[in-house]
Amino acid sequence: MKYTPNELEQMKYTPNEIAKDNMLYTIPLYQRLFEWNTENIVTLLEDLKKKFEHRDEKDDYYYIGMLTSTKNNELVDGQQRFTVMMLLGCVLQDYCEEWKKFLIADNKLRLEFSSRPLDNKYLWSLVEHKGEENQSFENLKMKNGYERIRDFIQDMTDISKKDFASYIFHKLCFFISILPKGYSPKDLNKYFERMNTTGKNLEQHEILKVKLLSNLDNDIDKYMLLWNKLADVDTLLIRKRKDENIAEIKRQALEADMNTIFSCDFINGLKEDVYDSTISIGNLEMSVSTPKNEREINKDSRCALSFPYLLLQVLYRQLSKKNDCRIDELSKKINYSVNDFFKPSSLLSIFEKFLPYSSSNINKDAIKEFMEMLVRARLALDICFIRPTEYGYTLDMNLDEDNSVLRKLLMFQSMLYVSSSNYTDYRWFNWLMDEIDRDGIPDAESLYTALKRNADEEFPLPSYEQLAYGGDNRYWFWRLDYYIWQHRKELFEKESPEVKNIVENYVFKRNRSIEHIAPQKPKSDSTMKWNNTEEDKTLRDSFGNLVMISQSLNSSLKNESYEVKAAHVKSYCNGSKSGSIESLKLLIVYRDYPDKWNREAITNHGKLMYEWLQKSKEE
Repeated sequence: MKYTPNELEQMKYTPNEIAKDNMLYTIPLYQRLFEWNTENIVTLLEDLKKKFEHRDEKDDYYYIGMLTSTKNNELVDGQQRFTVMMLLGCVLQDYCEEWKKFLIADNKLRLEFSSRPLDNKYLWSLVEHKGEENQSFENLKMKNGYERIRDFIQDMTDISKKDFASYIFHKLCFFISILPKGYSPKDLNKYFERMNTTGKNLEQHEILKVKLLSNLDNDIDKYMLLWNKLADVDTLLIRKRKDENIAEIKRQALEADMNTIFSCDFINGLKEDVYDSTISIGNLEMSVSTPKNEREINKDSRCALSFPYLLLQVLYRQLSKKNDCRIDELSKKINYSVNDFFKPSSLLSIFEKFLPYSSSNINKDAIKEFMEMLVRARLALDICFIRPTEYGYTLDMNLDEDNSVLRKLLMFQSMLYVSSSNYTDYRWFNWLMDEIDRDGIPDAESLYTALKRNADEEFPLPSYEQLAYGGDNRYWFWRLDYYIWQHRKELFEKESPEVKNIVENYVFKRNRSIEHIAPQKPKSDSTMKWNNTEEDKTLRDSFGNLVMISQSLNSSLKNESYEVKAAHVKSYCNGSKSGSIESLKLLIVYRDYPDKWNREAITNHGKLMYEWLQKSKEE
């Protein structure tokens, strides 16, 4: 959009002109919290000082940019810069009385935050110079900004502080663009999405945050901050700090109610103060675990669930509690199918139906209960479930990385993780939460036992014939690979160190499809040919002749002879190809049948693999 010079002049404002026109502004709830850090603040101050020292008569304004507001002075964009002006005024009023007219008008703050009473109260305290007194709530970003401005001004000795403060009041310049009067709330939302500095549209969970938490009255600010911490699912909520027993802190956090979560320094960044007197460092129990650098262990790791899907999982669990039924019985109770419920694209409508945020049925206690369950779920995922990384998975549980029980649990969890998805509603989540709710943080062995018991109940072993090509039986190929890995020492006892290393470092991957070892339409040089008989078709599609590999690998080896495929596997074994092999079942095939893959081999291999699956259920 282009403006004429005259139009631009009419849009131009300074703190002085805003005070003269008695303009009051509000920041809507859907806007981000104030985020400027020390570097942002100091850069602005240094630029202002430089401009002040080198100002000329023709144009001595300092331009801070464009602000966008509605007709009723609601800031749609520019709240960061306007908040900074308020913080400047809080400090500069001591050097230039005119700033007092900018900060307060008609006994109101020039800038107020919609539905954020604690932020408003804290900004008032800065205006009245009470920010350093004992405050029940501090906006840490505002506090830091105020202190950086105060220190910068106090350290200036080469120029007049009064003149500098007056210059900013009269010459700090910005343009205000006012949106058309006819803009609807929907239009404003779209506009804000386009102006979002991340370059992305607001996601549904960000809108849900506003709609849901705005019902919590005076608790809005602290729940907003908590939600932001929980939504950053790839950042651990609890990280070790100096001289703290991290294992005990995690245990206490999982057992804490919401009052304790807010009053204690469990979650990083949620509270600036250290632990209260009821949980002193000296009272924490001694840990027998070897101290570890958690930042390095979890470097570049991510949560096993996306935040929207985690929200739906927690809501589903809350509904099962409300309806006093098991998770697997809930869909009938609420007359809502699992497939329809677990759709992140329908997040807002699902919450409005089952945890209302804008109707007459709003239940504030239910919203707070949901938040408490959400905190526990996030902590459980951080502490007791694998975190995917670029090359595999990590799992802490305050045990040494080489602990055999931890490795077993990590591999079983990664098998569960890759074999589940949105379409299977991540069954393992509720199995995990059942253990957490029952006993807090379980030990690795008991958690493994519980997860395996649930998996065995959830997945009864099909018949050999049912594992044929054409059905979605991927779980059983992953389960077989887990069994092979678990028994790697005896199964690969006589193999080379290279082969043992391949099995030891096997990584479960999700992007797998079930393919034929002896292809349906082999190339002319293949030693294995299929006859057009029902018997051959059944054998060709049987479990023994199937393997689960990535589609890309299958495409590169499509219809190749067994000998060519064998060479591919051998390249892993002799070290000429690096990385993780895609299937341990495939490795067993080429170990047991290095030269020939025929009908007899398919039958014998299939029989043996099915026996191993039976054993995996019995162990």
